[in-house]
Order: sequence, then C-alpha cells, then structure tokens
Amino acid sequence: MHDSKTALTVATAVFVLLSLRSIIRRRRSATVRDIDGPESKSWKFGTIFYRLARSVAEVSSKGNLADLLLPPSYGQYEFAWTKLFGAVYRIKGCFGQNRVVVSDPLALQYITNSPSFQLGPVLAVMRGWLYDRGAVITIRVALGSPIDDLGPEFVEVNTRLLEIASTRSSGQIVFDAIAVYIPKPLLRLMINLPSSAFRALRASKMLSRNIGWRLVREKLGAPEGSYDADIYSSLLHADKKDSTKKTLHPADLVAQTSLILLAGQDTTANTLAFGMLELAQRPELQARLREEIYTTLSTAGSSDQYDNMPLLNAFIKETLRMYPAAALSERVALEDSVIPLATPITTRSGKMIDAIPVGKGQVVMLGVAAYQRRSEEFDPERWLDGRVRQGEAIGPYANLLSFFAGPHTCLG
Repeated sequence: MHDSKTALTVATAVFVLLSLRSIIRRRRSATVRDIDGPESKSWKFGTIFYRLARSVAEVSSKGNLADLLLPPSYGQYEFAWTKLFGAVYRIKGCFGQNRVVVSDPLALQYITNSPSFQLGPVLAVMRGWLYDRGAVITIRVALGSPIDDLGPEFVEVNTRLLEIASTRSSGQIVFDAIAVYIPKPLLRLMINLPSSAFRALRASKMLSRNIGWRLVREKLGAPEGSYDADIYSSLLHADKKDSTKKTLHPADLVAQTSLILLAGQDTTANTLAFGMLELAQRPELQARLREEIYTTLSTAGSSDQYDNMPLLNAFIKETLRMYPAAALSERVALEDSVIPLATPITTRSGKMIDAIPVGKGQVVMLGVAAYQRRSEEFDPERWLDGRVRQGEAIGPYANLLSFFAGPHTCLG
C-alpha cells in the first residue's frame, strides 16, 4: 500500500513538472509569435506579396526567409523591415517556423557571447568537418602567399567552392530548415553524398590538407633566423622570438589551412569592392587619403605605421560598418533562454516587453547590417569627430559586428 502511494506521488509530481514545462514552453513560443513582423501566406516558404507603408519604399516580396537571404540588392528587405518593425521582428521560415530577427545592441551582445546559442546546424557541422580539429587560435598576421601562387588545381577547386557557397536557391533554404531536426552524425555522413557541392568540399579539403603539409614542412625546414614573416612561420616558430609564447602543433595548423585560404577570400574581396566603389565617388577623399599615406610612409618609411593614419583607419571602419560581409547570421538556442533588449518593444497584443523568452531550438537571426546601418550615409568623418555610437563594445573591432563576436569571432 505504501509503495502504491509512493508511486502515485512520484507519478503526480512528474506529471506536474511536465505540465509546468509544457506551459513555460508554450508561453515562450507565444511571446515569439506575438512579436510584430511581416505577414506570411505560405507554409512552405512563407511567401507573401507584402507592401511596406509609411516612408519605406514599396517592396514586392517573394518570401520572408528567401527575401532576407536572397535580396535583389544588398540588405533590401532587412533594412526595409527594420525601418517598419524596429530592431526586433518576427518572420516566417520554412514550414511555418517562427524566427526572430534582432538588431538590438544588447540582444546582439547577449546572443553572440552566450553559450546558450550556437551556429546554425549545417554551418556548425560543415565548420567542424572542414577544419578538422578546429584549433582555436587568434591570427594577427596576414597570409604571406596569395592563393594564385598555390597552383592552378587549387585555384580551380577554390573557385568552384566559392561559387557554390555564394549561390543559394530556395531548395537550399528549405534544406537548412530541415537540417535543424537531422542528427549531426547523419549530417556529417551526408557530406559523402555524390553531389557537386559535396564533391567540391571534399576536393577542397584534400587539396588544402596537402598544401598545408607542404607549407608546414617548408617552414619547419627553414634555417634558424631566416623565417619568413608569414602566418605559418609566425605560428610554428613563435617560441623562437618570444619564449613565453606557445607554438601551434603542425597538425593543428594544417587543419586550419582551409579556414586560412578560403574563409576570408570572398568576404575580403567584397568589402574591398564596396570600399573602392565609395572611394571612386569621392575624389576629394581620395586626395586626402593619398596625402596621408604618402606623408606617413615617407616620414616613417614603414607600412607598420597604419595606426598613425587616422583617415585611412576611419575609411576602413566606415566601409566595414556600411558593408559587413555577412549581413545576417543565424544562431540556435541550445536551451531555454531569455534575450534582454536595450529598447523595449510592443508586441501585437499591446504588451511592452524588455526581454524575449525563447525555447530550446528557437532560431534567431542576427541583423548585422541593420545594426550597423543606423546611419545610412557613408561618412568616414564620423570616426574622427566623435559621432560614433558610444556604449559597451559588441564586436572585437570598432564596436562593429563585421567580424561577429564572442566564441565565433572571425579569426581574420
């Protein structure tokens, strides 16, 4: 009899706990659903034909998620929806999934630094697969040899890989949505599928590994005192210049070759292209930059005097502010969490909230470009006259998220 009462008590307690958990999860989900955002009429793609009112130009939309990831022009829908709905809004992902898009500075700071959030499932798996052991290192030196010097075979595979990575279709967006529910071991196995994208990734990994070992052997075999000023020599021989520094194990450095050679190529090229475009429209700025660079280098005689060129610094920061290489980034909640907000928002039901409770598995999109585009005018002078946003730093450089932040800070 006593055992029966104990079992009944335990069962009741478990039922109550599960019920409370279910209620809490529903409330968290209800808060996300109550956040304002563009309407959706399609369960599969969230497709709508939505017209933005007020001062925002009319936009004909092909879908919430597709519009954000595949805009006709840089950040077109992200900027328009941020103007209309504010720094926090909800969109519909594939299969009716609710996603939160945030450009609120406090929310961004929390998400990028919190262990409760990780990269999207596909990117997280690919990152671990492509970079093997994934040694965490901070690289402060530039890559010494251009990719073109590594041979035509690598250049060809690299070009194919970049074309695949930079071109997304609606089918790929749907796959990313499904991947949230696929176990990671199965995702890793899928990399062996015979598709052109996975073949390019496998070829890239093999080539980068071969190139990595070739470079490591070359640098390790160099006579003492004749080390080149490149990233491999710097990391392999760090203890030769400073006994307090640790060297990176050759195998770990080889595992990072894909990251060093590929991850920064398109991002750097795109940022430089946008910077040159802005510079081409400003002859006066060109003249001032030339004069500053010439005067500094002719006096100091070294390119290490970068920090003594305030206008050049300001120009680079403004380019990174206006044109971050990744306008959007995705994070997934690993556990129930509460995202704080710097500015309270009013939900559809009229409730004002200063934090967003989210449940485990909730996808949050970081509106990097929208966060940095609070001023849409390209003006390097803002970095010289004190007009730049003040407050706690979010990103690792100039309070920008162009290199992200936290444990996923860009190594470049």
